[in-house]
Amino acid sequence: MKKHYNLLLILVLPLALIFFTSETWSSGGSPGGKTGSPGDGGQNCTGCHLGTPQTQEFWIYSPDLLVSGYNPGQTYNVFVIGIDANANKFGFEATAEDASGNKVGTFQTGFGGFNQVINNGSSITHTALGTTPLTDSGTVWFFDWVAPVSSVGEITFYAAINAANGNGANTGDQINLSHFSFSPSVGISEDNSQDHLSIYPNPSSGVVNVKHDGQIGDIIQILNLTGQVVFTREINSPTEKIDLSSLGSGVFFIKVGDYIQRLVIK
Repeated sequence: MKKHYNLLLILVLPLALIFFTSETWSSGGSPGGKTGSPGDGGQNCTGCHLGTPQTQEFWIYSPDLLVSGYNPGQTYNVFVIGIDANANKFGFEATAEDASGNKVGTFQTGFGGFNQVINNGSSITHTALGTTPLTDSGTVWFFDWVAPVSSVGEITFYAAINAANGNGANTGDQINLSHFSFSPSVGISEDNSQDHLSIYPNPSSGVVNVKHDGQIGDIIQILNLTGQVVFTREINSPTEKIDLSSLGSGVFFIKVGDYIQRLVIK
């Protein structure tokens, strides 16, 4: 009988380690090299979580980099989103590479303890705290990226996002891949989005002040996490007071012209 138990342990233990390791990586962050990028050899979360990845547009994004490109050594705000109403946990890994697949720039965690840098700062992933959805439909992670000290041509962000069912195993999850490319700045200096558009208070209970340098008659747009426009208003003054409490709690984006800022409604 003892031999049977020993044989059972030999058979079961490797399987237990597979599931334990997968769940540990999911809740505590990616082990690294799982963004789906060329530099990572195309490896993504499906190395641990079963399923076929889907490609999503703008699930990793930086408004400033889209508008102005990058200046060497400058710091930029970046966000990654995950959208899946059926998921009860989310995770991600992101990296930045040049056209040859070399890692470029350095990631910084931002605020809240939701992210952690890995691979000597060349990649960033979630923490256990960052797996909890922020809204019923999804979540968002905010962090910073410092551009390389000299121009390296076009750069692409790559991200793999896991919308997990939280069943404690590596089945039933949906892996999503996204990328975002940008070029060096062609201007003398970089415009900071916050100099052109600011929101306060933020987080807000729903009523916010939007200070901007748009023109009378321009449009203020409010977008949800999926990019859908959920509110519009014509500009009447340099500072607009807007009641958005009807939108409910969640993470939104306020857009005036080429400038975008995030807004959290509690």
